[in-house]
Amino acid sequence: MHSDELDCFYQVALCGGIRKASERLDLAPSVVSRQIGRLESELQIKLFDRNSRNMTLTPAGEVYLNYVESLRQNRKLVLEELDALKGLRTGHVKLRTIEGHAAELAASTIATFRRQYPGITFELAMDGSDQIMAAIEAGRADIGIALSPRAASAVECAVRLPAPLCAVVWPGHPLAGRASVSMAELLAYPLALPPPDTGIRHLLDAVARVDKLELAPALVTSSIAAMQAFVRDQGGVAILLGVSLHRQGPGALVVGVPLSDPLLGRTALEICVLGRRRLTPAVNAYLRHLRAHIEGGRQGLV
Repeated sequence: MHSDELDCFYQVALCGGIRKASERLDLAPSVVSRQIGRLESELQIKLFDRNSRNMTLTPAGEVYLNYVESLRQNRKLVLEELDALKGLRTGHVKLRTIEGHAAELAASTIATFRRQYPGITFELAMDGSDQIMAAIEAGRADIGIALSPRAASAVECAVRLPAPLCAVVWPGHPLAGRASVSMAELLAYPLALPPPDTGIRHLLDAVARVDKLELAPALVTSSIAAMQAFVRDQGGVAILLGVSLHRQGPGALVVGVPLSDPLLGRTALEICVLGRRRLTPAVNAYLRHLRAHIEGGRQGLV
């Protein structure tokens, strides 16, 4: 379907007749009539009931009018955003993420985005997944990056990145080199876990309840650096996102071992926004940049 056919249909639907629509479109009535006929032929359904005085929409025509109106509205929004981007000089984006790879992802994409839009400023804070969702709902954050967060009715996921959890140990640990390890096996070693209000801890506690395991961590901290130091210096085990270790090369001080519990292998980082609120041009532009950055390289998450 061509835009001229849609324009003719829309004006005839509004005006209730060919002649008035042709005057608005500055086209000959015969041209408008042919466009309507061509459209009905393409759709293989009658859109108008015709009589000597006017044209009224059929039930199919009413459905098609809703479709055309949505197209016109979407086009209007896109043009507004394009106009805004042409003049995108200032704006502010409030961003909250969990610590680790998500924070690195946010920081790196902020840097590349600001090369193109240096007038856009950012506020970046680290928090637990529960607090991130609450901040989005309350309007304290425009965008959040959380780990498999609990559902919130007003918040929607814009991008989802698979990010399995793993057990982190030092290279000489008895579990190092294993193909996988279960939660039950980890309990034989000192554990470093995130706080109870984090996404990772919610999942670990859920698995522990199902498997009737008692988690008694030797260290509770939200600091990845502290967890890695605990692993290196005390021979303990930490549970982190596997992607948190993605930059390590030969001679790494800690290694990751996949977890065999199915729930812990299906975790994901979710880029979240408030569903009912229209985002500002600056937030929209950064969200598109973030999505393109992720989908272009999947950020080493495979």
